[in-house]
Amino acid sequence: MLSKTSTLLSDALPRWAVVAQQLAADIAEGRLKVGETLPSELELCRTFNVSRGPVRQALRRLRDLGLVSGSKGRGTEVISDRPRSEYEMVLRSTADVMGYAERTELSFHGQDRVKLEDGLAEEFGADAGVEFIRLRGVRRAASARGEALACSSIYVPLLFATVLQRPELGQVPIYRLIDQELGVRLDEIRQHVTAVTVSDEDAALLGVPPRSPGLRIVRLFLGAEGQLLEATVNIHPAERFRYSIRLVAMEQGDAAPGSRAAG
Repeated sequence: MLSKTSTLLSDALPRWAVVAQQLAADIAEGRLKVGETLPSELELCRTFNVSRGPVRQALRRLRDLGLVSGSKGRGTEVISDRPRSEYEMVLRSTADVMGYAERTELSFHGQDRVKLEDGLAEEFGADAGVEFIRLRGVRRAASARGEALACSSIYVPLLFATVLQRPELGQVPIYRLIDQELGVRLDEIRQHVTAVTVSDEDAALLGVPPRSPGLRIVRLFLGAEGQLLEATVNIHPAERFRYSIRLVAMEQGDAAPGSRAAG
């Protein structure tokens, strides 16, 4: 039997999150067992004193976590008592990108000096043959079970290479070290997201089967007048990483940041 939670009265979480949290706890603690069917939406509404909207959003979150599965005519069934390991990155501003580095841990396993080939140079907006310091590492969620979230390659222009001697490297983003040591501030972040299959080398580091589906995310950290401070290339296994973007509706006639009005 489901237990009501006193945290429903708290303003700290939206109602759907409280419902999801309580149901997940009931599953983890065995009050709802694998193979059992959850109460109907109407029963959950009564139990938690909420409308159908929060209940449906909570069930959707439990499905995303791999705890339940729903089918028409059969209800929602508990399929696991442990959520699958997953990191969700929600972006609303540059502050969220900055926070990502602080919520994860990056361990390096290689550093070399490379010349950009044509394809990567085009992505970076740089000239082919320009030299960068490249750091390679694996990023993990600080709160996860030690599973890898990404294989990361970080490219730093030689102009800023002195910051790579800082002891905070790996704990503090490089563009922030550049600001602290050299006074060159971050002005803009650009990124490109591509669906890929994970290479054999990256698969071994990530602990996933070779040729697994993944996301390749390239981020460019730019200073004033588009000066490249740092570029990162991250390969994420699809089963452990989800990328969310929140878009805010604008009034008609408002220009989007970085856009130009034609005419």
